[in-house]
Parts: sequence; C-alpha cells; structure tokens
Amino acid sequence: MSGTTHHIGPDSAPDRYRLLRSIGRGGEAVLYLAEIDLAGGTEPVVVKVLDSKTTITPEMFERISGKWNEQAELLRFVSRPGVVGVREHFQGAPLHRPGESGTLTGRALVLVMNHVDGLDLRDWRAERTLDTPAERREVMRTLEQLADVLDWLHSGKATPSGRTVVHGDLSPGNVMVDGHGQATLVDFGLSKLTADHLTAEVWFTPGYAAPEIFEGKRTPATDRYAFGAIAYFLLSGQSPPAVPEQLVAALAALPHVAGLPAEQRARVLSIAAADPGQRPVSLSAWVKDVRHGVVSTTTTSRRGTVHDAVPPRPVTPLPTAPSPAEPVRRGGKGRMIGAVAGGVAITVLAVLGIRALGDKGDEGGEGNGAAPPVTTTSAPVTTEPPTGQPTDTDSADPSASETATPSAETSPEKASLTSYPAVSLEGFEPGTAALGREYVPDALRGVDFCQGKAVFNLAKEWSKLSLLVGIDNDAQTTEGRVDIVVDGKSLFGRSVFLGAHEKLDLDVKDGLRLEISYDQGACKDSGVVIGNPVLTQ
Repeated sequence: MSGTTHHIGPDSAPDRYRLLRSIGRGGEAVLYLAEIDLAGGTEPVVVKVLDSKTTITPEMFERISGKWNEQAELLRFVSRPGVVGVREHFQGAPLHRPGESGTLTGRALVLVMNHVDGLDLRDWRAERTLDTPAERREVMRTLEQLADVLDWLHSGKATPSGRTVVHGDLSPGNVMVDGHGQATLVDFGLSKLTADHLTAEVWFTPGYAAPEIFEGKRTPATDRYAFGAIAYFLLSGQSPPAVPEQLVAALAALPHVAGLPAEQRARVLSIAAADPGQRPVSLSAWVKDVRHGVVSTTTTSRRGTVHDAVPPRPVTPLPTAPSPAEPVRRGGKGRMIGAVAGGVAITVLAVLGIRALGDKGDEGGEGNGAAPPVTTTSAPVTTEPPTGQPTDTDSADPSASETATPSAETSPEKASLTSYPAVSLEGFEPGTAALGREYVPDALRGVDFCQGKAVFNLAKEWSKLSLLVGIDNDAQTTEGRVDIVVDGKSLFGRSVFLGAHEKLDLDVKDGLRLEISYDQGACKDSGVVIGNPVLTQ
C-alpha cells in the first residue's frame, strides 16, 4: 500500500486497519472498506468511524460514546446468517498516516464489521426487471430472508438476555446480497437496541423513516415501516414516498397488491400505517400475504379472476371438429401442431393424434428447452419414457382417447386445472415442464421455496382427476412431497422424485373441495410439477 494510506486502530495498535476507500455514510459516521494483515495475508473488513472532529460537539461526542460502546458490545452477541458479524469496537486516534497517530488531537469511535462480498440492495435491484417469474421469486426470497431475521431480532432471541434488537436505519443501502442470494443486514451503527429508546439525535434515511423517528423514537415498529418501504422499492424499482399516506397509496397501486382480496390487501397496506400500533407484528406473515400477488399468476375467486402483471399461459381447448387443415397452436414451448385426421371420424375421437413440428423457442416458456420430439397429447401418458420417435398420426387408435391425459380441455365434460377457477393458488403457477423424457405442455408448477397449496371448488360436478406428479428436470431439488385431498380424504400423499414421475387417475366423485399441496423440505426452488391435470365428469 502507498505510504499516504490512512490507518486507524485502538491505542494499543493504532495502525491495525488500513483504510482503502469510503463506501458510505450513516448519520455523522463514515463507512470505509479496509483491510487487516493476518497470517501473512490480508483480509477485508468494513470500518465505521465517528470522528470527534466532525460537526458533532465535544459534549455530544462524549454522550454518544457511552451509547456506542454499549450497543456495539451487545451486537457482538448477535450471530446468525443475515446479520453482519461485529469484530470489535474501540475508541482511538482519528484517521492518520502510518506512525502518526500520536501527532493528532481528537478521538474517534470505531466499529469493525465483517465484509460482505456482494451488492447492496440498490445495485442488486437495478440488475433485475421483475419481468420473469424467476426474478419475482428472487425478490420474494430476499424479502423472506429479511423478514425472518428482523422478526428474530425483534423477538429477543438474538441476545442471551432476551433484549429486543432494533436496526434503526433500514434502507437498501444497509442490506447486502451475496453471490449465493443471501441477504444480510449491515451497518447497525448507532441503531437503538432496546424498544422505545429515545435519543435527541435524529439520523435516518429519507423515504424509509417512520414518522415517529422525527420524535427520536426507534422501535421494532419503525423497522417494520422501513421494511415495507424496502418491499415497495424491490417490487416497483422506485424510491418510496416519504409520507405514510403516500406510501400506502403507492403500495396499493402495485399490480401485485391491487389484485389481492380486500382483506389480504388491507393487511399488506397496514405496514405503512402512520400509527405504529397498526403495523403488523410478524413480517414473515406479512410477506406471505404479498407473495400471493407476486408469485401466483392469478388470484381467483368464484366471482372472477384478477390477473397479475405476468399473464397466464394461454389455454387452447382441444379441437372436437376442426377442419383437417386447421392448425392448432399450443402454449408453453411454442410448438405448432396440426390436426391430421379428417371427415366424420374426427367428431367421434375425443383426442386427435398430433405431432410436434418443432420448438420455436418461445421466451415465455419455463420448461427446460430440451424436450425431444415426442407425441404430445394424443397418446396415453405413462410412467415409461417415450422412445423419442414421432408417431404416425394417420394410424391413431381411437381407443387411445379413453386413456389420454389432454393438455387442456374446456368442454363441459372436461376441464384443466390450469384454467379452472381456483379458490386460492399459493405457490403454484401455470406453465410447462419436462418430466424425464416427457414434455408436459400444461402444468401447475411449484414456485415457492418450501410449500405451496392450490384449492378448487369441485361443486360435486366431477368424477375423475387425471394428472402427472413429479419433479421438473430443471429443478435444483430432487425430491418433494405432494398431497392431494378431497373433502379431508387423502387421495395421494407421498414423496415424488426426479426422474420417477407418476400418472394418477383419482376418484373425486361427489367431491366439494380439492386441495393439492406440496412440501419442499430442503426449501430450494421447488421443482414439483402437477402435469396435465384434467377433471372429467
């Protein structure tokens, strides 16, 4: 390093930390990226410095010093993923060149934290458009991580004595996301570590500050308000309004929130309430409400469907009597399939023999993009992998219609669950999938990290549910549990595995309520697939 580089350290080792560059400011303190020599090499750290030579008066510096030391010492007890580790804190000479600490007057308060290699939330969000389900799931994963760690800090579980920990200055600049997607709270700085702690100094980040901060009060509720502002920033890409009423209106205008049921929407908007007592106590529960609107393609009810910002895959009913030359275009992979049969016999067959003519590379699909050319809908779907050879559609067996699992059906006798009105659709979205060598053009895909549940009102109108269950070829995970229940009676309940999907024909006769759920124990990206789910009368 250059001899002009500045250092800082405790009185016993004043040159311990070599300051590389300034990386931010919190209140009157400045953050530096620094390094320390250890075991023949260097390790990066983040150093926060509050210098008495700043605009702070000597009296204020002394008053703050006691609070700083108490808070910094308590932070050393807080240890878990999602919270930056504190290495040490001390009072020493101000920034100085090597060997010159004794020539300076004044003192500095110093907090040394571990370095988190990644992007702060502002830069992380700037790299994402949220146009794809994968990016929306990334945002929800980040919010879930932050909610979990904040609930933990606020619960008193973070310290041996059970003291509540409040960050006090939550903002995108104080959250780092590393290359593995782990979000970490950094720069607790001078945040207040006990509920309802009052201070005369008001340091905050505009737009993320609850109104009570202007009265010098920082509590778990102020962290929750800031968390709501962060959620707005992540979902919209815009800075949050500075006034609670405006933040409520901005949240309500988000498509992800506007489409929620009224009661759920009210719970979401309560996070920006001007009254701290009206804000939700559990941020994790709040994020679950938001997730309904963000990761589900549609929010449905018996009265109608409200579409999310990303439209569902178009569903085309199976033809019953098209002209022989009439093409039928399927969703998902953008495959073009043509009806090949003709004459009166077409009206007799329930399902036509069809052939995949080629993958057009539809960017909207979510399959693995490598499905071999196979007969997509006309042949019976079995657990045996197809040969991968095209089927001669001219020799289609009419009896195949008895066992086929169609990709979509909207006739009075059949209906696909991907287009059937849902009571709730949490952790699922319509899409395409690949199970082994089987291309599944019509599927409910699991999109949650841990769990998902879809509920449908059958109204005693259906007799059979035919579907495939398995793990998508593109999934990070290899196993997940699937449960299918009708009116409290289990029809299917066990683990499914990558490369071993199953075909089910379930009796749902006289059923009122159908529930399909999955549990992803490893909490990775869910790869559970409910393929070609068709109800038959």
